Amino acid sequence: MNHQQAFAGKISSLRKLMAEKEVSALILRRNPNLAWVISGRAHVPTTIDAACFDLVITEDSTFAITNAIEAPRLAAEEFPEGLEVKVVQWWEGRNHGLPSSTVIGSDQPAAGLVDLSLEIEVLRASLDEYDQGRITDISRRAAQALGDAMKEVQSSDREIDVAAKITSALWQKNLEISFLGVAGESRVKKFRHPLPTDALIGNRASASICAKEKGLIASVTRIVTFGDLTTTHENEYSSLLEVEADLLDATIIGKPFSSVIDVATLSYGNNGFDRDEWHHHHQGGPTGFMPRDWPATQASERLIQSQQVIAWNPTGKGWKVEETILTRPSGISLLTGDANWPSRTVRGRVRPDLLRRDH
Repeated sequence: MNHQQAFAGKISSLRKLMAEKEVSALILRRNPNLAWVISGRAHVPTTIDAACFDLVITEDSTFAITNAIEAPRLAAEEFPEGLEVKVVQWWEGRNHGLPSSTVIGSDQPAAGLVDLSLEIEVLRASLDEYDQGRITDISRRAAQALGDAMKEVQSSDREIDVAAKITSALWQKNLEISFLGVAGESRVKKFRHPLPTDALIGNRASASICAKEKGLIASVTRIVTFGDLTTTHENEYSSLLEVEADLLDATIIGKPFSSVIDVATLSYGNNGFDRDEWHHHHQGGPTGFMPRDWPATQASERLIQSQQVIAWNPTGKGWKVEETILTRPSGISLLTGDANWPSRTVRGRVRPDLLRRDH
């Protein structure tokens, strides 16, 4: 399957949804949904959800609406070949180019529009063959980039120095950053989302990334330690890998996401952590075109789909394990492995170890 075929397949799926919901047109405006449909970048600033174009789908046509600044680049570098583009001036809004029939669906709630945001999110949750290949490649490169950067970290570095190394390594592999967290010794036990500061690394560096290429996102965490680890620290990390193994074992197509979180609520206490350790950080959830579409909870009734991208991220006592996985009928595939990073085997799966270094 190529880019053009993938686009056609997604448009076909959306037209089936339109028929089911009896809408005459569908307007897509959100970054993750547009990136999914075109397999390309729908943003300009990475900090806002609003995209730089709208996509309009009717029973017999598909066209994009964008301004004169973005149109040439989008047509040359992001849009599938042959997609019609309607151009407005940069000072004009795009709304006047949208269809005005009576029953129109959208991926954003708005007056007069049928809100199909949930249905579209469910559609994009199960990746087609084209995106399965893409997320596999993106995950591999993300893990390699993070691993390469972390091998260059020194205990005397600041967290922002580590962030610079990671950022450079990711761009070298043509990956954008959706999230970057770095914690050194003084902050690693305090904060679960440690945005980098000028604090020194000291004896431990933990880094987490959400790396993106043309909309698809891979999540991964790596940890470097300096000097000898205590037996307590070794046991804590080993125990967290057991918690992760419980989550991976529970990730079964057709089961609700809540079933995995039910396992997490017991697993921490069973593996030597406080029983309420899971209260202190979400355990992950469905991903793909968002760092997480939403964090899974005990109330998450939605079912795990086939060919769905998920990232679990158990944490405890300053340690974290994070992997991007793809669900398959034969079982989960771990996508963010790196043969050049230290590893160990847990329940038959190759899992990341700590990178142990001298000061």
